[in-house]
This record gives sequence, C-alpha cells and structure tokens, in this order.
Amino acid sequence: MITKNKLQSIISKYYLGGKVESVKWKVKDSKLDIDFMAPTKDMIGKLSCSDFSMVNEGEMAIFNTTQLNRLLNVLAGDLMLDASKTNKVLTKLTIQDAKASINYSLADPLMIHKVGEVDENIEWKVETTLENDDFTTFVRAAASIQGNEIVTLSATRDTIDTPILKFTFGERMEFSNKVEFHVNANFIEGTREDNKIPFNSEMLREIFSANKNSDECKLSFADDGLLRLIFTSEDENTNTTYFVVRKADY
Repeated sequence: MITKNKLQSIISKYYLGGKVESVKWKVKDSKLDIDFMAPTKDMIGKLSCSDFSMVNEGEMAIFNTTQLNRLLNVLAGDLMLDASKTNKVLTKLTIQDAKASINYSLADPLMIHKVGEVDENIEWKVETTLENDDFTTFVRAAASIQGNEIVTLSATRDTIDTPILKFTFGERMEFSNKVEFHVNANFIEGTREDNKIPFNSEMLREIFSANKNSDECKLSFADDGLLRLIFTSEDENTNTTYFVVRKADY
C-alpha cells in the first residue's frame, strides 16, 4: 500500500510540471528506481524510493505521465498497485483505492528514450546544504520577476569574508529589477570566486517546487557549469538527484 499523496509526490519529482513525460519505473524488492532526462538534455536525474510496494514487480514504461496524473485524480487515500504481464512484459498498471480503480496502459519499453549518463568524477568546487525554507525562497524569487529565465550562481564572500553561494534573479532584465539571496558554502581550494554561471531558473524552480516535502538538499557546483542537487525525504523514503548544466546563451 502507498498513500495517494506519496505516489503523486514521487511522480512530481521527475515530471517537473510537465517537463518530463516518459520514463521507466523499475520496481524490485519493494524498491523503486527511475532515471529521467529533460527533452532538452540540460537536466538528468535519478530517483529511488526504498519503500514502494507492488503485487507484481518489474519494469513499467510510462509514456504519458500527464494522463497517469489525470487518472490518479479519481482515487483517494491508501492505494494498492499491481501490474499485468503479456509475454513477460508488463503491459497494464492497475491502481485502486477502497472504492475505485484505474487501469493505465503501459508502453513498449523501447519507446522510452535512453537516459544519458553523467561523469561524476569531477571536482566539485562549491558545496552547501539548503534547508526546506530555502526551497520556498528560491521558488518565490524565481517567480517574482515576470519574464525572467535566468538565475546566476556565483561563489563569493559576504561583508565579513564568509564563503557564500549567491543566487541572482533578473539581472539581465530591462529595468534591472533583481532578487538576490545566498547560503553559506564550503569552497574547495582553487574555486573561481565571483564567476557568475547562468542556469535555467524555470527548470530549477520546478525542481525545488517538486521537492518541497524534502528535508534538505545537498548542492554541489563545478566551475565548468554543472550543478548537482541531492534531495532526501525521510517521510517518503526517497532520494532524488538532479544534474543541471549551465545555459550557454549568456
């Protein structure tokens, strides 16, 4: 059994407001793993849930997550998940509550594009931990300036020389309206300070919004413009990692 809220929260972590539609759910020994990638290939992620119960386990090709979300709106409370096989391939996902059930047709696994790989053997120059309140601040800041698509990240220092990671929104806007906030950070020797690296603020806003129930986020930042975000949620037994690359057109 799984609550509807938990299942929807898990889905939102890869769906990201509609940015990722097609994924494979891999369930084995009550553990769920999902690899995902944005169509623009500027974000790659992986999600795991250590407490995910199904009657029949296996690999499920979810081609249209929007449709699955619409079907889930019919249900409420505690849910039971099961899957049917045809020729050893899972072809139908059934989810039911105490009064109703839905059937979702699974796709051919070959229809789901292979997710790229990230070489993590790089030197992360900046590391910090964001608390749950920081997620809300980021989402509000990203939405505060209409038409803004960029957030720049820079390793710098505050007025008392404490290392910080600064987020700046709206710096390129016509009237220079902008929002800044920062968190304390750890710098590795050789960190390029005050180097502003641009990222897609909408993508990051969706990531932080989807993980609003997480306890914390471990953020790592490389000088060449790769960002790693690791969210953990003890209540949901989930761990979700995102790799986001910088915007080139800046």
